[in-house]
Amino acid sequence: MLLWLDRKEYKKIVMDYQQRTSLQDKVAIVTGASSGIGEAVARLLFQRGARVVLFARRTDKLQELAQKAVAEGYTEPLLVAGDVRNPEEVEGAVQKALERWGRLDIVIANAGFGYRAPLVDGDIQRWKEMLDTNVYGLLLTLKYGVAPLLKQGHGHVIVTSSIAGRSVNPGGSAYSASKYAVNAIAEGLRQEVAPQGVRVTNIAPGSVTTGFATVAGYSDEVRAALQRLQPLTSEDVANAMIYALEQPAHVDVSEMVVYPTRQVNQGAVTVNQQ
Repeated sequence: MLLWLDRKEYKKIVMDYQQRTSLQDKVAIVTGASSGIGEAVARLLFQRGARVVLFARRTDKLQELAQKAVAEGYTEPLLVAGDVRNPEEVEGAVQKALERWGRLDIVIANAGFGYRAPLVDGDIQRWKEMLDTNVYGLLLTLKYGVAPLLKQGHGHVIVTSSIAGRSVNPGGSAYSASKYAVNAIAEGLRQEVAPQGVRVTNIAPGSVTTGFATVAGYSDEVRAALQRLQPLTSEDVANAMIYALEQPAHVDVSEMVVYPTRQVNQGAVTVNQQ
């Protein structure tokens, strides 16, 4: 049987179908919120009326961000100083969100950093810190952060990966290993929670301008090459995250790869600030 609709009825159905998800009054936790991509997405969430939990190690940076948000008339964020590598601190951040606002709708698992060095010259302590943060810290964030979403039957998880999780280059093997693991974790989580109404988006940025490249061990030559690419800004990546969050509830943008226009390969490593 054919169903015929007039133009007005068809337009209404299409508009309803394409209704975007509002972030007004949604409760979000952002790890690695003290700078870089985490800070940028927190600002965009403020602007859209979300209630935000800022989680990071640097309390002074969180306080600065919170003061600016209040000064601009946004809902005062909840500040939680902590390390994603510490189970008690991660679980505590989620519980504080639930105690203050009674719900959790969005988990932005962004905390992480990079370290670049040939394997034979690698600093074993830096390797451990990076893997503990990028992989173990992500697992902890998801373990404690996703449970409230499943309980309420909806929510959205954003995971910050990197194009380094799609291709390996000299000096970047350890960092790439951590981001390959991130990709596996994100996809595994998506398959586990999708039937229960929770969306998962794994975002892989190309070269991003951050102040952490020097700390990560990038040479002057590599940093100069990245600048010639006109790299992404933290705001560019944050905008992509918001795009995914605002899709209609039945749409899950499961993976996003965001390159600077001039970047033609996967040889440059993205560094996320914590």
